[in-house]
Amino acid sequence: MPAVLDNLVTAAMTVTAAALTVIALRAWLYTRSPKILLVALAFCTFLLKGLMLSAGLFLTPAWGQNLLPVSIALDVVILVLFYFAVLKRSQR
Repeated sequence: MPAVLDNLVTAAMTVTAAALTVIALRAWLYTRSPKILLVALAFCTFLLKGLMLSAGLFLTPAWGQNLLPVSIALDVVILVLFYFAVLKRSQR
């Protein structure tokens, strides 16, 4: 992917993740639901991943090349958070 397109896609992902994190945190403040908090944490992890990828685009190439394993690990964390927020039954 060309460098300009990498920058645009990473910026769009980061901004979207930031907006969704704010929306989810506001929803959690309103409802105090643990499931909404897990969703907010998942979006916050997306935001962290976007910030990390953005830094990798602008810092030394050696640092940016090592982002794939960390990115995959963050994706696993995001999937687990969404699993517990959406698919796991409530304990009542």
